[in-house]
Amino acid sequence: MLKAAHDVAAKQALFRLATNSSRRSNDASQLHGVFAVNKPPGISCAGLLDYFKRNITRGPDSMSFDEHFQREKELRDESALSKTKKARRRFVPSNIRVGHGGTLDVEAAGVLVFGINNGCKQLGEYLVGGKSYLATGRLGVATESYDAEGKVTRVCCHSATKQVTAAMIAEAIPRFVGDIMQRPPIYSAIKLDGKRLYEYARTGEQVPVEIKTRKVKVDDIKLLYYENQEAGERLGTQVVLPQAVADYYASGIYEWRGEGASGDPVVGQPLLPFANQPLAPKFQLLVSSGGGVYVRSLIHDLGEAVGSAATMVSLVRTSQGFLRLDRDTIEPEDLAYMDRVKEAMHHAESVVSTLRHQ
Repeated sequence: MLKAAHDVAAKQALFRLATNSSRRSNDASQLHGVFAVNKPPGISCAGLLDYFKRNITRGPDSMSFDEHFQREKELRDESALSKTKKARRRFVPSNIRVGHGGTLDVEAAGVLVFGINNGCKQLGEYLVGGKSYLATGRLGVATESYDAEGKVTRVCCHSATKQVTAAMIAEAIPRFVGDIMQRPPIYSAIKLDGKRLYEYARTGEQVPVEIKTRKVKVDDIKLLYYENQEAGERLGTQVVLPQAVADYYASGIYEWRGEGASGDPVVGQPLLPFANQPLAPKFQLLVSSGGGVYVRSLIHDLGEAVGSAATMVSLVRTSQGFLRLDRDTIEPEDLAYMDRVKEAMHHAESVVSTLRHQ
């Protein structure tokens, strides 16, 4: 009897959850448009979209974004441990459609364009106009993923890295501007034989064919800052990242703790503990490009072009089409409030309409 009563209560609770979710969705089903979100580092685009879909219209009753962020991290960790099994999010009934344009890596931050309902069909209109990125690279080491998450594949000797100057980087940059051929990193979402490249990488499965270079367009690359403390060279002024982003890239998995007897990265081991290694030469770029460009690949190839190696250690997308970071973006916490999303949609529509006709 008690078990039967418990089962009935559980079914009723599930029905109420589905009903309440459906009512919220019915409200949100009246929303049609596109807007921009300031994606934080440490969460996937799909994970951020999932927070929006689960919490839109819930307002103060929504799950905190910090809690959702932690759950997404646990899902990724679970998936990484199993290698072959993809972690699944809990299903929530909904009759709204959501989508995003222009994928950002988990560890990247910045402008991400969302569409809701009929707005999903308009995403392409809002992505016209190119993208811009603020990227930081460190010299002397390369990884399999071309960023700090990957395992080290090459470590250059100090003497070779010390000889790299800002002038050498500036001289090499024009080779990567214009229509160029670029090889995507193995950790990317490109499909090969029906499977994404990062799925091959994470399971250790051999990629069936060579990853081909692709033609992409890079409009401009500016060297904003270069510092090589051991060589006593410093050029330009480093652009300060938004505080939350700067804190993320300086703490947690990125925090320098002086690991390793030699204090240097080791081939075959993760780079992350050494991403912020003191004295490592670093440079900051502002990249303007079309779609399909991997900034990670640009930094990796630039390192080779100056006779060293390089890895990207931070990335912020500062614009997507006509939409700019901060000026045109809302924060993840705002995604639970319909009025804020509506305002963001109206703002994005106004910005795009105005700039398109200038």
